Amino acid sequence: MTIQEQIAQDVATITDNSGLQTQLFEYLQALKSSTNPKANRDKVLAFAGVINDDDAKEVSKVISEEFGEIDEEWH
Repeated sequence: MTIQEQIAQDVATITDNSGLQTQLFEYLQALKSSTNPKANRDKVLAFAGVINDDDAKEVSKVISEEFGEIDEEWH
């Protein structure tokens, strides 16, 4: 049995459970959007030119100062 067939079979088993169907649908939508870099690029580019150079430099400086170092050991 292929993966597609297994998925179709699993989906068929939840036809009577609208809550599970909704969860599955939301999960699939999130999965699709997280694997589509173009969708994110378009969202980011929508803000192009919104901030001036001086403000952008200040934001970059603050981010670097606040998040540029790891204070604790990672596990």
